[in-house]
Amino acid sequence: MNITVLSAKRLIRRSFATRAAAVSKFSTGVHHAHSLRRTALQRYTKHIRPRSTLTSEGAGSMVSTTQNAIQATSIPYRGLAAWLFGCSGMVFGMVVVGGSTRLTRSGLSMTDWKLTGRPLPRNDGEWQIEFSKYKNFPEYKRLNMSMSMEEFKSIYWWEGGHRLWARAIDVVFVAPLIYFAARRQIPKDMYGRLAVLMGMGGGQGLIGWWMVRSGLEHTHVFGIERSEHDTPRVSPYRLATHLSMAFATYGLLTFTAMDLWRRSSSSSSSSTSSPAALATKELSSSTSVLRSLRHLRGVAALMTGVLSVTVLSGAFVAGNDAGRAYNDWPLMAGQWIPAEIWDSSLGIRNFFENTATVQFDHRVLAMTTVASVGAILMLARQPGVWAILPPEAKAAVLAMAGVTVGQFTLGVTTLVNYVPVHLGVAHQAGALSTWTAAVCLLNMLKHVK
Repeated sequence: MNITVLSAKRLIRRSFATRAAAVSKFSTGVHHAHSLRRTALQRYTKHIRPRSTLTSEGAGSMVSTTQNAIQATSIPYRGLAAWLFGCSGMVFGMVVVGGSTRLTRSGLSMTDWKLTGRPLPRNDGEWQIEFSKYKNFPEYKRLNMSMSMEEFKSIYWWEGGHRLWARAIDVVFVAPLIYFAARRQIPKDMYGRLAVLMGMGGGQGLIGWWMVRSGLEHTHVFGIERSEHDTPRVSPYRLATHLSMAFATYGLLTFTAMDLWRRSSSSSSSSTSSPAALATKELSSSTSVLRSLRHLRGVAALMTGVLSVTVLSGAFVAGNDAGRAYNDWPLMAGQWIPAEIWDSSLGIRNFFENTATVQFDHRVLAMTTVASVGAILMLARQPGVWAILPPEAKAAVLAMAGVTVGQFTLGVTTLVNYVPVHLGVAHQAGALSTWTAAVCLLNMLKHVK
């Protein structure tokens, strides 16, 4: 009995010992597994961590810094662009007011000019002094002997407003220029253009007075004698110079503003790694497409040149009051080429002083401009070229076509209605609108790669 109990106790002790050994061995294995796992994780972290040590706080800081850098480079340029766009808008308004001044025959009402300017009349005595000055010049003596004081005031206000608007443009251009220059927000490569614009603006005032003097003194330019039977008005040569300078100033302002706006937008432009962008880039590398694109740029430049000559010829039409003759279309006094188109006594001056010649030239040049714009539209609509043009360039091409057709239609309408003031002013504004479209098109095509 005792032996049996002893044997049972031994068996139980052995069983507990075996279980304890098993548990100990299992715990050791688990501990070893955890140790191996910890070692592997440390090795992995050691190799991976140097590749990206940027925390979420650091990433936010980097994004904020990048955004601040973009704003620091884009905001000044956008401000510059907005300023120059505003100046070009004021020049546009100046050209419209100048057209009204000419068509209402108001340009010779102010008979003197001072560099520093002077106030307009404020009482009856000052008005009487100005009217007395006007009576000493050819326009009053030959055309306006019956003019009343109220009629004189109406034309004086047009010329006075024209001059005051010019002074306002000077202030709007010069004051911000000083501000931006003092803050060093003007790109170095733009100082030359801005200096040229300042010179053009200052010179325009002198050219304007030079033009008015030709009407007061009944003279032309370059020793060209003016017939005493000619209607008292400003010289067409000087009028063309004044208008051309206005268009050139406006064009350079607009082109420069567009360059600055594009430069400020380039920092925030979207990535070009999208499939569509890559496909467009691959298409643009095609030799035939590049050749067509260069051809399009060349034709656009040629069209702009034709348009500028058309505008210049329009100035001679205005200067000779040629729009109030040959008021039929498409014929001229019932003929395709009027008999009066060449006066042998004038020689080459026919192109600048002969009513029939200047109007005929303007008609031909206007039709040539329409044809050249049509060529641009056809070239741009070629599948390969149209596909690589950005949306703004496509819009510029279509706008150029639409504005040109509208201006041509308006010109014919103005002519057949004997140039009423409102249509004449609209036609001059339309000419500047067409010029705007051409400048924008050139700027857009310049940046297409």
